Amino acid sequence: MMRTVRGGLAALVVAGLVQSVGSLALVTSADAAGTTMRATTAVNVRSGPGTGYSRIGLLYPGDNVQALSSGNGWTKVSYKGRTGYVASAYLASSSGSGGGGSSSGASGDAYTTTALNLRTGPSLSYRVSTVASKGTKVKLTGTVKGEFSQVTWNGQTLWAATRYLSQSAGSPGQDLPTTTRKLRATTELMIRTAPGSGYRSLGDVPRGTILDCTDVVTSGMAQCIWQGNVRWFNNKYLRTVDGSAAPGGGGLPSTTIQYATANLNIWRSATGSAYTGEIPKGSEVAVTGTVRSGRAQIVHNGAIRWVTARYLSSSAPGGGNGGGDGGSLNRGWSKGLDQANENVKRIVRYIWNNVPEIKTMYGVRPDPLPDHPSGRAVDIMIPNYRSNKELGNRLAAYFKANHSQFRVHYIIWDQKIWNITRDSEGWRPMAGRGSDTANHKDHIHITVYDN
Repeated sequence: MMRTVRGGLAALVVAGLVQSVGSLALVTSADAAGTTMRATTAVNVRSGPGTGYSRIGLLYPGDNVQALSSGNGWTKVSYKGRTGYVASAYLASSSGSGGGGSSSGASGDAYTTTALNLRTGPSLSYRVSTVASKGTKVKLTGTVKGEFSQVTWNGQTLWAATRYLSQSAGSPGQDLPTTTRKLRATTELMIRTAPGSGYRSLGDVPRGTILDCTDVVTSGMAQCIWQGNVRWFNNKYLRTVDGSAAPGGGGLPSTTIQYATANLNIWRSATGSAYTGEIPKGSEVAVTGTVRSGRAQIVHNGAIRWVTARYLSSSAPGGGNGGGDGGSLNRGWSKGLDQANENVKRIVRYIWNNVPEIKTMYGVRPDPLPDHPSGRAVDIMIPNYRSNKELGNRLAAYFKANHSQFRVHYIIWDQKIWNITRDSEGWRPMAGRGSDTANHKDHIHITVYDN
């Protein structure tokens, strides 16, 4: 308002999919070999034509790349001296208008996967003509612009957010099970249509995504509601929002939190030289209490790993500055805070220094809207939000009241928005978007000015 686990988009996995969010795959006619193409949103550049390939870079809205060829929804591009691939749905000819050209996409019947605003134009700045209830049938014209698809409904030509449309007639009318818990993905996880071998992959959710799930676990897959549909995720890599392993998650040992006093190699075993990555200095580390050969056993991304024990401390680093000018602002699961602008960092430091209940915040990341990629936004995650709404109310009210100090542009919390440019209207209700995360019930989104 973030390694793919095949065993088991960002919110959309924006950069990875051929806009297949919500089951609607849009394949544009990007036959643009030898021409300059422009990114219409934040989008990953990958080493191959698919979401399973590694990311080699990131394009921001308006960035230009040279197209080499295109096919099957992916455009081969020249990127910083390398050959890469970009989802064609997020590229437009650079010779088009500055606002981003139209591309051709799927046509025919589609269904809304949640209550959905139908707008008079292809962006959030256009007026809402009507709100279509979940399961409403619309007709796709085949025209796509940015994150919106042109549709016809009741004789009107309107625009709908593509990620909330599905060409599957089975999903709109389904009776969704009741969710009972919030689980966090500890790594990128495949979105599966079924728990068994007959599943279809709908892409991935990024590490840190919070999912609304039921108590059902089948064949090691947890049942969750994702974008208005029943989907399945590898339960081994899910943890409850408070940090404990998800029930049925493979019997991982209980842990306590310590802190890395240096950048730590993540060793595969208590001895040997094989390692899987690195934990940054200052990060929270989930330790089991077992120490062998000078290495402490930890639980990392849903697996048993080891780190050098002498570089762990029971005291959080940074003292009273909350990760100030001398260290990273990213604590625990937090990401993208060090790359944010100074106004966002001012908010983050205030939280770390004054609100110990908050454990996780997210800053810079790929997103269809420019706030997060540009470093002008922060999401403040509210722990146990269903019973902790007062904390969210208090923080939202504080930053509203002190908007000039933090240079706040607007705040979204609990399905309501406040904007300094419309201050006289106070908190305004927003249309339902589906999950609690989409409706900003589990986090406060704050967008600030650049200066």
